[in-house]
Amino acid sequence: MTSTPMFRLGALALAAALGAGAAPARAEFPDGTVTIIVPYSAGGGTDNFVRALEGPLEAAFGTDVAVRNIAGGGGAVGITQALAAKPDGYTVTIPNNAFYTLIGMGNVQFAIDDFDYIARLVTEPYVLTLSPKSGHADLASFVAASQEKPVTLGFAGVGSSSHIMTLAIAEALGAQVKFVPYPGGSEATAAALGGHIDGVVLSPSDVVSAIEGDGSLVPVASTSKTSLLPDVPTFADAGFEVTTDQWRGIAAPAGVPAEAIAAWEAALQQAVQDPGFQAAVKNLGVEFAPLYGDELMEFVKTGEEVLLPLTREVAGN
Repeated sequence: MTSTPMFRLGALALAAALGAGAAPARAEFPDGTVTIIVPYSAGGGTDNFVRALEGPLEAAFGTDVAVRNIAGGGGAVGITQALAAKPDGYTVTIPNNAFYTLIGMGNVQFAIDDFDYIARLVTEPYVLTLSPKSGHADLASFVAASQEKPVTLGFAGVGSSSHIMTLAIAEALGAQVKFVPYPGGSEATAAALGGHIDGVVLSPSDVVSAIEGDGSLVPVASTSKTSLLPDVPTFADAGFEVTTDQWRGIAAPAGVPAEAIAAWEAALQQAVQDPGFQAAVKNLGVEFAPLYGDELMEFVKTGEEVLLPLTREVAGN
């Protein structure tokens, strides 16, 4: 029997070691700055949400988190810039119902499936709020009146999610409605307070300050419960299937490695437990409602099925 010389064994061991080192292990995600693109101006609800998340997320990731505000086109500019980034998990943006409405209006080139959806973190309902001069103090009275003649409902922006949800609510109620667009939520709220329209469909944070005191607006139904208006019943309570909420989460260009998505999920699950973030969520009037994985994708697809057809109808597409 022949024996292997010692120098040959040493050479084999060295070759094995060199071979193992030829493909260096991939660095654990993240090993550099993570960028969140906010597709709106500083100071708005989405920006305030991200700023509250920034610090806790840095602590969870153990790296810097850079927040960039890229406003324009109702969110289209920032979302498109995020989509142009490498799909490596280092650049993300904030998905919401504008994803559906921008696509449905034909204002953008991207599609829902161009993104990897990492998380839904918070939701915010839409509230039907009536003018004190409308003559209606509850949903039943309003619906009954709308069967006799058209009522007027305002919203913020043509093609916005509040526009599309106003259509969805009118359709679900079987109401005759004349739709009146305004540049923003404050203008729509002022019109309702002045009795120029019968009501508005906006978020609770848009109308809560106009619901206090004499001659105030009257919230009659919301798409889900909200801590800002805890006593307002939902449309479902009245037998109407209107449950679509606004939402905010994290999305990246499609193709993010599975390990990066897993790291994002773990970091977010830690970050959202931060007391400061929890307090900010409460102050913003949004509801903490995290979803990940298959449940998140089911939610995204449901929103697509509800909002895209209505938006395309508005756009004539």
